[in-house]
Amino acid sequence: MTTERLSTCPLCGKRQIRPDSFATWQLNLAQDHAVTRCARCGLRFLNPRPDPMAYEQMYRDGSGPLSETYPPSQEYYAHEDDVRLGEYRTKLDLLVEAGARGRLLEIGACTGVFLSEARRCGFEVEGIEPSEENRRRALENHNLRLHPGVAEGQDFADASFDVVFSSHVFEHLTDPAAVTRQAFRWLRPGGFLMIEVPNQFESFASRRKRWLKTTRRKERSFLCVHHTVFFSRRTVTTLVKRAGFVPRRLRNIYYSSDSLWRHPLQAAGRLIGAAAGGSAVIEILAQKPVDPYAMGRNATE
Repeated sequence: MTTERLSTCPLCGKRQIRPDSFATWQLNLAQDHAVTRCARCGLRFLNPRPDPMAYEQMYRDGSGPLSETYPPSQEYYAHEDDVRLGEYRTKLDLLVEAGARGRLLEIGACTGVFLSEARRCGFEVEGIEPSEENRRRALENHNLRLHPGVAEGQDFADASFDVVFSSHVFEHLTDPAAVTRQAFRWLRPGGFLMIEVPNQFESFASRRKRWLKTTRRKERSFLCVHHTVFFSRRTVTTLVKRAGFVPRRLRNIYYSSDSLWRHPLQAAGRLIGAAAGGSAVIEILAQKPVDPYAMGRNATE
């Protein structure tokens, strides 16, 4: 299997990268692959990792050499649309409250559920989706024609959108920093970027399991290697700031229908977790400055 080895951190570009043997063990990675952590900014990422062509084959139809080592999983995000619907509506409420309106682009639109809700809220919507099956379902179920391919292959005009949204996509990218800069160009001054990503190794729950030595090793499948980058509250904030955005809100996400008032211990756990790494899923809302001088100042922080 062809692998790709990085000599610098894909977020900050520094060479102070070190192997993370615990994360490599937890993900049950094959011998050719490992997790590396940047001592400078704290980002974890696969390194060495499968090459882009291997990922392209897997995402297209589950074939190629990567499928032999990491068998395709039956768990896909398209199966979680109903669970995510309530959270999608919360995100749209937050965007509207922040003053967002106009044209909205989703990177990784899946089957179009979020875009359909955004359209009901008055947004003019477009989406990017590499899966042919998901694009078909978006057209059949929501009358949405999504752009095929990935974000890196799109050629939208600069300053053509008011919102760029992405849920559980940036952790799959080989160069999330480049795509964040791309989103910055696509947005008009004052536009918003909202990204949701897993907080896989720095969440309170993950840290607690490690402290108690109860962490379980993953069963080997494509889910072990499909995340190329592992964000935390710190590194997702660094991601948007380095692209020139101003962070507006960092939020812990809990995909649960249980009422906190009915579960006081759960509520207490979330309060503690918010101060000790955050939840297992996090969201950042950032804004492109209207002041062009502010862009340069923020990008160098």
